[in-house]
Amino acid sequence: MIRRLFAACLTLTALFVAVPAWACGGFFCFQQPVDQSAERILYIVEDTAVTLQIQISYTGNDAQFSWVLPLAKAPAQNPDGTYLNVGSDAIFTILEQATQPLFQYQLDPKAPTNCYLNGGCGFEDAGGTGGGGGPGTNGSGVTVVLQENVGPYNAVVIQGSTGKDVADWLNTNGYQQPDSALPLLDTYAKQGNVFLALRLQKDKTAGDLVPIVVKVAEPGPCLPIRLTQIASQPDMPIVAWVLAGKRAIPKNFLHVVVNDAVVDWLNYGANYKTVVSKAVDQGSGHAFTTEYAQPTTALKTAGVTFANPNWDTAKLAQLTDATAFMQLMQAQGFTGTTIVRNLFVKYIPKPAKFTTVPDQEFYQCIQNPYNSAPCSDYVAAVKAQPFDAKSFAADLQTLVVAPMQAVQAQFAAAGRYLTRLYTTMSPEEMTKDPIFAYNADLPTVDRLHTAVALPICEGTQTSATKVQLTFADGHTLIEPVAAPNYNNCYYPGTAANPTTSTQPIIAAGGQPAKEVQVLDESGPPYDIQPLGTADLVDAELNNAKQGTPSLSDDFKKSLPPVTWDPYKVVQQGTSTDVDAGGGDVWPSAGTAAGTTTSSCQATPAGGLGGLAGIVLALALVLRRRFA
Repeated sequence: MIRRLFAACLTLTALFVAVPAWACGGFFCFQQPVDQSAERILYIVEDTAVTLQIQISYTGNDAQFSWVLPLAKAPAQNPDGTYLNVGSDAIFTILEQATQPLFQYQLDPKAPTNCYLNGGCGFEDAGGTGGGGGPGTNGSGVTVVLQENVGPYNAVVIQGSTGKDVADWLNTNGYQQPDSALPLLDTYAKQGNVFLALRLQKDKTAGDLVPIVVKVAEPGPCLPIRLTQIASQPDMPIVAWVLAGKRAIPKNFLHVVVNDAVVDWLNYGANYKTVVSKAVDQGSGHAFTTEYAQPTTALKTAGVTFANPNWDTAKLAQLTDATAFMQLMQAQGFTGTTIVRNLFVKYIPKPAKFTTVPDQEFYQCIQNPYNSAPCSDYVAAVKAQPFDAKSFAADLQTLVVAPMQAVQAQFAAAGRYLTRLYTTMSPEEMTKDPIFAYNADLPTVDRLHTAVALPICEGTQTSATKVQLTFADGHTLIEPVAAPNYNNCYYPGTAANPTTSTQPIIAAGGQPAKEVQVLDESGPPYDIQPLGTADLVDAELNNAKQGTPSLSDDFKKSLPPVTWDPYKVVQQGTSTDVDAGGGDVWPSAGTAAGTTTSSCQATPAGGLGGLAGIVLALALVLRRRFA
């Protein structure tokens, strides 16, 4: 990882011929790449409440930004009297770095000393997002439950009896909604949901976007994904972290275990999204995989922290020089997250004559000034303009320090457990809302996947043309070694190596799903036969409720025995094939399960209850409509 980070920065600085080579470690140095198309949410579960930390991304006209979140109940009041807070994007960066899957092969001790494996990187990330107002009505059939300015947002919580009432009110008040959202808004409205809506304040831009934090007095999380189908791309990645007292499980969705044999080990798992997407398809299109599940003590042991004890915004506020401010920030341990970079642009703007200078060149120079031009020109121009250290420090406290300290306290509490659940979904699969439960009987899941590699050379060659991989379960696979692609080592997720679902699986490894399962609140996983069975089980899970068995004993008896062989390679074009080229060949659940609309709707006592949910769709809709 250090090698890749260093190389990325080194390559970039080589473009700035007249400027000294900046050390990698400044606020505008390249960071670990993540899949920006993914939607990300952190659920923090307490006894009777769920706090949602939601990452919001948007590109398009600032004035047209609008974002809507259906909630089963109005937000709960925080101890300070507010109802909403802002989070920090660094929370999601840290969670990504600490929990995303890794694929590492180790050379077999029996490997010949004169046969070298030069196929790829071997060990990389898989990668795989004011004042309060009281209730009131305005004669439109909509009740305004709450109005509050938070961070860059004008926020409102409303409730209406129909989707048309809700959409009309939102459009009239600047929270623009596409016509295609009305039927789905209507579904949530008729279930009694309230709607949290955000738009940017007049002096804010999309660059000011920060995660939103909302607490709902409910016992567990739900993801009302149906509204997202309006503008979702095929195989949209969804990452959900659940911080609770036990391992989190999908309750009304299937669970899949990925077959490591179809992962591209020699190129750091570059096809991982393809593998998961196809495994999910084998789970009827409604399935999650667990990428990480550990007590939070494991994060502490690994040195993962959210809040740096060296942060001191009071000291920063006393400074009058931009260079000294940036240097002290770095000394205190602040890093170059999107929010921090946006604050630099806001409080240390580039003078007009330097607007075309790349950010890294300009701000690295302000942080570490050189006496020679053009660096000295940048520094002189910044010194000539006012610098508001107090406001900069105040924003750092609000947007970075306070959110990170709050999350740190949650992760440091005794008896906490973190689960990372991942899926990909296409619009036609967004027919029901995932709900989550907990199971203390299930084993932990490590992010690190390992295999042993035995290079195979032909004749007198010293560079391996094949490799035998031995996986954790003892299964072996021989595959060819392609010519090294070092872009995979240093630039994953970029144009040189796009992390998309078009990258093929290793077809010789067999099926993308090693196991397809139903998880319940107790006991081991219940395995099912994917072919011909997953659709039926998925449809039955539409009725699953927290606290009760997901499948009845009679239904289980009606299912065929499991004869699934994940390592079986089938011919393409058959009813059981998977497409090594990335196409959607595997028959998805589609119709039977898709006729229902399971949701975050309140259920009878002993069931799930009205649960908090997230919709990240409408910003995507507006991105398409107005960009």
